[in-house]
Amino acid sequence: MSKKIFNIIGWGLLLGMGASWIGFGYSNWYLLLLPMAYISFSINDGSIKKIGKIKQMSILQVILILFAYVVSIVIVYGLLQLSSYLISDILHLTGGIKTFSVIIAVILSLYPVKFTFGRVVYKLTNGLSAAR
Repeated sequence: MSKKIFNIIGWGLLLGMGASWIGFGYSNWYLLLLPMAYISFSINDGSIKKIGKIKQMSILQVILILFAYVVSIVIVYGLLQLSSYLISDILHLTGGIKTFSVIIAVILSLYPVKFTFGRVVYKLTNGLSAAR
């Protein structure tokens, strides 16, 4: 498959999540779809040259990536629960201010995924390139 297809898949996931969020409200399923969009964009920009690199990875490296994925989701979920508690119970925000605050909270909560999951995947894929 060409890199442009992975770019289209990534944007499709992001736009689909955005449209679904606007239409039906936030769902925890987005936490599972976002790393899939991240992986699609990583394949598109060349961070992950081939999916076939997984064959070169040891079992420990694959487990480490899965562990980083789970930890990233746990961090984001915890941050979203904390922000929900702060916005609803502590600050008692309503209306447009609450909606804007939730959007900002979700965006800020996704940065740990970028740092934890992205760093692990980057180091492992660069380690495979250096091993050649």
